[in-house]
Amino acid sequence: MNTFKTLVLGTAAAFGSTLSYAHYPYVAPLSFQTFNNHTAIVAGFYDNPFAPEVAIKNFDFHFHTPNGEKIYIKQQDWSKTQTLSAYSLENKIDGTYRIRGEKQGKIAKFALDAGKWKALINAEAKNAQSSNANVIYASSLKKNAKVKSVQSTEIIESFVSRRQTSDHVIKHIHGGFDLQFLTHPNAIKANQPVTFKVLDDQHGVANLKVELLTQTHDFSREEKVYKTLTTAADGTLNFTLPGRGQYLLKLDYQQPFETKAENLKRYKYTLAFNVIE
Repeated sequence: MNTFKTLVLGTAAAFGSTLSYAHYPYVAPLSFQTFNNHTAIVAGFYDNPFAPEVAIKNFDFHFHTPNGEKIYIKQQDWSKTQTLSAYSLENKIDGTYRIRGEKQGKIAKFALDAGKWKALINAEAKNAQSSNANVIYASSLKKNAKVKSVQSTEIIESFVSRRQTSDHVIKHIHGGFDLQFLTHPNAIKANQPVTFKVLDDQHGVANLKVELLTQTHDFSREEKVYKTLTTAADGTLNFTLPGRGQYLLKLDYQQPFETKAENLKRYKYTLAFNVIE
């Protein structure tokens, strides 16, 4: 478990909350490869991959066309049921489309105490809470202690290709955090090497844990992690998958406290993709 996740768990414990059976967001086309002029895009929150239980909310969506045009999706353009949201993507141009949703989270504060960064709670500690080693309360904070803020952002994205794949949108690098696709996400084949690269401000992110989840067909609520990977020193991620199917790639990255910046970013990212053969 990384330092930030430990801090998050400590904060939750301080308030007596639970983290069991959380719902995670994703977005994906019904068909990753198509010959049609329109493709249904679905989004929601899931326990089991690709089995949404709650419609998506509080995400801002846009997509890039094969020629690079950026188009924003209005909230009213989504059709919603209790369990999922759906959008009809017009994809009359041959090539690859990139669909992306972003959600800005709350800003959390952290303080350096006895050589350790701890979640800063602006409250008085109760007796049962004061022993939590991962949090520090404002009333206990030393004068001139270092304090930093962390702004969280959730990103969900996927790709759909009409008649052929194209490279323009996979080479497009967003500002800040992004995933660079050295292997086209709509052209992944079984038992063939796949290479992605995790970037922050166009610099590779090393030693980051990444999870691959596979589509499930049972009723279990157990986490469906197929494989856990770690990025290389230059941020690259190399893996193979054994057969056809749909997968989610998940990661949780926070800019290190050791950086000079006082305002840091945390990114929770999910990519939906498939293996075609």
